Amino acid sequence: MSNSSELDRDVDDAMRLFERSRVGNTEALTPIRPSRVLLVLDGSDQDETSTRSAEVLRERFDTETLVIDARQDAQGDLAVEQAKRVNGARPLARRSGDSFDVILDTIHDHQIDLLVVPSPFGRSFEKVGTDSVGTVMDVLLARCPVPILVTRRSDQTLAVCCQRISLLVGGECDVEARAAAWTFGLAADAAEISLNLVVEREHFENVRSILESLRPEETFDTQTLSNALAKTHQSLHAAMTKTATAQGCRYHLMPQAGEVAPPNPLSDPQQQMLVLPLEVDDRFGQGFVSDRLRRSPHPVLIVPGHVPAS
Repeated sequence: MSNSSELDRDVDDAMRLFERSRVGNTEALTPIRPSRVLLVLDGSDQDETSTRSAEVLRERFDTETLVIDARQDAQGDLAVEQAKRVNGARPLARRSGDSFDVILDTIHDHQIDLLVVPSPFGRSFEKVGTDSVGTVMDVLLARCPVPILVTRRSDQTLAVCCQRISLLVGGECDVEARAAAWTFGLAADAAEISLNLVVEREHFENVRSILESLRPEETFDTQTLSNALAKTHQSLHAAMTKTATAQGCRYHLMPQAGEVAPPNPLSDPQQQMLVLPLEVDDRFGQGFVSDRLRRSPHPVLIVPGHVPAS
């Protein structure tokens, strides 16, 4: 039997074991839900979408909502009027400085546990589209210590998108279990939840070149890497399975190539939310999150791990 056949057999055996794996003593995740939300306004047409998201969070979780106008050197203050839209919301006095500094300082000073912010900041998504997430978002991805709910397109409403949530994982990540807990925390009743194990082409090519240099006689394809990735996430899969059962959600494990993984094309009317775990000191992870966010018409929840001191 060739080494290639032996490898295929080992992968098949591992996957059968994985599919048969019992949840056993794996505990269900404790869903994480927001309690104090910071609604960030940028003066664009996306403020309406962000405010509607804050309204949904208030209605579902009785969140305390703080509102800031984070525009730089703008006339007037949008926070007072928009705060009237959300029950019990409180506007904060506008600060001077760069928009990202205003946001980060407010998070620190008011013990925020969820940030709601549009991207691209200060620009219409309908005009900028997938070309950029903006400088403000780039800085937040590097420095923000709390989960970021990024609003994108006006027809992708949080109330509907929480009925179908995809947790996208591009590799092993220390914060993925926390991201899964946020996924179940925000999920609507009887939501459909998937764990999408995404193999990006660049990652696949890098791994394949290494393995082929070590084992030139063996073949290595995307499915092999997908199967291996699924095996490494067996514990998370088991925990999400048990949590979905306890919460009455539908759950699917979906190893898939990056080109077919969410987000969907802008022309696809399907509504859903994407959840992305982020270790900011992981260069591959940073690129994966930034690319998915840039191309997504859907709201995106980014759950950061270690954030270095600024």
